[in-house]
Amino acid sequence: MDNNLVNIQPRTRQEREALRDKDRIEKSRINQRVGHEARGLDVGALIHHAPPQSTLYVPENERFDKDFAVADKRRREHEYVQKEQIKEKKRLEGLDRETRKWEYQEKIEQKEVTKMQSHTQQLTQGKRNANGLAYNPITLKYDETDSGNKLRLQDDNSKVRQFVRAQNLDSKSNTAFNILTGEQRQGLDQIVPNHLRPQYQQRLKEKDEQMNIKHYQ
Repeated sequence: MDNNLVNIQPRTRQEREALRDKDRIEKSRINQRVGHEARGLDVGALIHHAPPQSTLYVPENERFDKDFAVADKRRREHEYVQKEQIKEKKRLEGLDRETRKWEYQEKIEQKEVTKMQSHTQQLTQGKRNANGLAYNPITLKYDETDSGNKLRLQDDNSKVRQFVRAQNLDSKSNTAFNILTGEQRQGLDQIVPNHLRPQYQQRLKEKDEQMNIKHYQ
């Protein structure tokens, strides 16, 4: 007998059929793989003793849970909880949107009320049968209010400035006597109202002081 011959035991029919099984082929290739993916464990151990972080892991209390009604109820309860959470989220979003909308409407209304109050109290808009100024054009009198007193003071100051300017023009354009009759001219002092004479005299005095200062400079 030649010792160089290698006798191989022939495979049985069952073994040949087993080699055609896809699951067996996949398991054998998993056991034979090398490199980064090689875990050094048998595929049977991976399936029957999977670690908790693996996707093949199943808790012991769920392994023998074969009641379809319980599983279906659990699934329906989970879907119901998800739907209720979605509804609650949409409800809160709608509530927040409505709240912001009504707050914006309240701000607009408050702004309009404040604007109307401002027009009624300070401006002429919103007032009925009221003049634009504190002055009665029929009786030619000022209103007995703070606005009327302020308007009277402004008009008096304007009149005083007019008299001072007229006196300045008269003093520079005319002489102190009438060139036709030779009489002394009284000037503009006689036409100044009595209640404006103190202010008129004070403004003339201030004008003379300013002229003296410019002259000395």
